[in-house]
Amino acid sequence: SSGINAEGPLRPGEEKVNICRKYFLAGIPLLPWVWIINVLWFWREATKVDHIPQVRRYTILSGIGALIYLAALGVWVGVYQSQRASWGALGDSISLHVPYGEP
Repeated sequence: SSGINAEGPLRPGEEKVNICRKYFLAGIPLLPWVWIINVLWFWREATKVDHIPQVRRYTILSGIGALIYLAALGVWVGVYQSQRASWGALGDSISLHVPYGEP
């Protein structure tokens, strides 16, 4: 189904830009899976020779955002796994599962 904008019916390129932009904006509040979906969905379109510049920009920004978020998550997991025991009660209070025994 085609949408309508101020200039009339949306062309397929405009519709792709709108969808890609919406997915990019939805990923901003730290929802990296939306960015990953955006990259997977629009990668072929963004890498075509006759690509739409806005789709390419949103796709690349989504990929960069997802990589940064996943890298930060990986660093957090590494720090948490290696330092939880030294944090004492704080380390236990932010754990979903507190292991028994010596660290």
